[in-house]
Order: sequence, then C-alpha cells, then structure tokens
Amino acid sequence: MTTPPPAGPAPSLLSSRRLPSPGAFPRTIIFLRLALAVCLAASLLLAGCGGRGRPEGSDPSAPPAPRPGTGAAVRGVAAPWTDLARRLRDRGLPEANLAAFFNSPGLRFNPAPMETKLRELYGIFYRSDLTRSVQEKLFELGYDVGIDGRMGPGTKKVVQAFQSDNGLAADGKITDDLDVRLKVALIKGKVRDLSQYKPPPAREPSRTATHGQFTNKTALATIAGHYAADKPLFDRMEAAYGVPGQVVASIMWIETGYGTFFGTQKAAHSLASMAASANYDLVAPRLTDIDTNSEARAYLKETAEARGGWAADELRALLEYAWRNRLDPSEFPGSVYGAIGYGQFMPSNISKFAVDGNGDGRIDLFDKTDAVFSIGNFLRGSGWRGPMADQEARRKVVMLYNRSATYVNTVLFVARHLGAQ
Repeated sequence: MTTPPPAGPAPSLLSSRRLPSPGAFPRTIIFLRLALAVCLAASLLLAGCGGRGRPEGSDPSAPPAPRPGTGAAVRGVAAPWTDLARRLRDRGLPEANLAAFFNSPGLRFNPAPMETKLRELYGIFYRSDLTRSVQEKLFELGYDVGIDGRMGPGTKKVVQAFQSDNGLAADGKITDDLDVRLKVALIKGKVRDLSQYKPPPAREPSRTATHGQFTNKTALATIAGHYAADKPLFDRMEAAYGVPGQVVASIMWIETGYGTFFGTQKAAHSLASMAASANYDLVAPRLTDIDTNSEARAYLKETAEARGGWAADELRALLEYAWRNRLDPSEFPGSVYGAIGYGQFMPSNISKFAVDGNGDGRIDLFDKTDAVFSIGNFLRGSGWRGPMADQEARRKVVMLYNRSATYVNTVLFVARHLGAQ
C-alpha cells in the first residue's frame, strides 16, 4: 500500500505562497480522502483482498490461484459431476485421476441417498408438527402408531397402511394433503379419542438385547468356525495391539458376515452422488411434495449443502486411500454412505487407523489380514488396553465403533462365545 500524501503544504511554504480561499480546504480534504480510498482499494486488490499476497518467489505476472469451486473445470468431466470434480481438484486431488474416476463405467448419478436423508431430517427437525398431527389422526382412526413427531420406519409403515386402505399410492410420505385426507376420514368416523393414547414408558437401553441373526445357534457355529480357522492371525494381531481376537472377529461377523457381504452399493459412486447433491437443484424435483414454500426450500437447500459437503470430504478420503494404495476406487463395494471392507470403515477413519497387516506395502481393507489389524488398531486407539475384563470399559470402546447399544451387546455376546470355545 502506498503512503498517503500529506494533508497540506509545509508551514515554511505557506508564507511564500498565496493562501487558499476559505472554501478550498474542505475540497482538498475530500479529494485527498478519495485518493487514499482508491489507493487502499487497489493495494487490497493486488494483495488478494485479505492481506494474503502472492507466495514469495512466485511469478507476479501469473494469474492468481482460483478459489475452491471457481477455477476451470476438470477437462473431460461432464455434468452433474463438473463442480464436484473442480472442488476436489482445487483441494489437491490429481486432475487426471479425477477425470478417470468420473468417467468410470457404471458411475451414474443417483439422487435417492440425498432424497432419503433430506426427508428424514426434514421430518425430524422441520415438520415435526405435521408428523405429530398425522400420527394423532392415525391413532384416532384406530391405527397402532407412536405419537412423537418423528418420521421413523414404524410411522412410515402405518402411513402406507392407511394409504392402501383408502386406495392411495402407498408411498409412506407425510404431506399436507395426507393430513387433509386424514381429517376427512375422521369426519366419517373416529375409532377412539386421542386422550386414550398412552406413550410408552421411557426405557434405558437394554444391556442384553442382541441382533438375533448373529447370535442364534447356527450363526454362532458359523463364526466359531471362521475364528478357529484364522486363530493364528488373530493371535498375531492381539500380540501387536493387546486387543482380544474374539472381539475383532465378532465385529467382522456383524459388519459383513465375516466378509461374505460387503454391501450392494459402489461406495465411491454413492458418495459422489451425495456430494454432487450439495447442488440442491439436482434433487429438488424429487421433493416437490415438501418443498412447498421459501422457508422449506431454504432448509432443504442448506441441509443438502451440509450433507453434500460431508460426502465430498468422505469421497476425497476414499479416493486418496485408493490411489495411494494402487486400488481402483470405483470397484469398492460398500454401504450407501461409503463404509468399506471387512470392518466397514468410513473413509475418513482409514488414514487414522488402517494399517498394512500383511506387509505387502499397501493397505487393502478387503484383505483379511489388513482388516484384522486395522480393526485392532482402531480399538486400541479408542482406549482398549489389554484383556480389559471390565464389561463397562469394553462397552465404552465398542460404542465408539457403533453407537447402538444393541450392536455393542451383540459384539460382546459373540466375543464371549468365541472365548469360551
């Protein structure tokens, strides 16, 4: 920034010059202030509008680096991936790799994951009043439904039952039109009064309930066979991390059936669709029943941007992991939200906890040895120390893997069974 000129002539000069007229001083001050403002604006513009000048030693004639999402598009990447690819490139991912991924066979934009998430969050946080109103009317019509203002799977099934009973499309969606139809149905005949509703008593999470598909006699025999066959591997992991092999085997059993089911989605494709859906316009046509006013649209758009940003972070982590380990990210099977491998690691956890267990120079979470060591490393990093016989201490660590009490019960139940063999 240039130094501003002095406010007026030096006193020694005033005696030898004609004094300005009385109105000249204000005009001069105004002129100088304008000049100063122009200089300041120019200097900020050259410096990057925030005091961030060019890196030392850079070419002053080169154009400034683009801000994320505003630079040139990644060559060869078409809509709807254009903006997402540009943002990932601007965050450091190789342009050629991005072009190859976004042109990989089978990659198709799927708005369904974002639509599902937006409907879920809209029902919980934005239109709980409408959901409660629908639940109350369904109860009065004789349907067995909880009244809590939350659009969960149970409420959806009851809504579908009402729709089927009344010749409507059984889509399970809660809308203003559905509320009106329920009012009409109540006029025809109410089965019971709302005062008869008794909310279920609040209960502490069960310490014994398990997922029966993993703890029945046949399932336990299956996992016991897998564990016995791979016990030397689990012993090596336990020696390295101090985590019982039975606990790791149990997690692998519950997450993926010990590697027999890795998911029906392509993890990177699902994350890419979620991330691209940060552009709400891509998913808006599927939400016209709830996007009915400017307030609702603002909520949905803001939520899509936030969820899409999360998905972009996970996609970036997944792509970096794959390319660093010479793997094809477009081939990873996984969950709809991008979890992969025997232990269903979220991509953002891979760099923190995944390890090369077999020493082949790369980390492959679909390799059993790498997966066993990686899960063991996660549990140790989450606080597991040695045998840790105290069940409450065990629960706290496993809860960091999955925050479902029933999940934790199941892991520890199966682990105890394996330890007793």
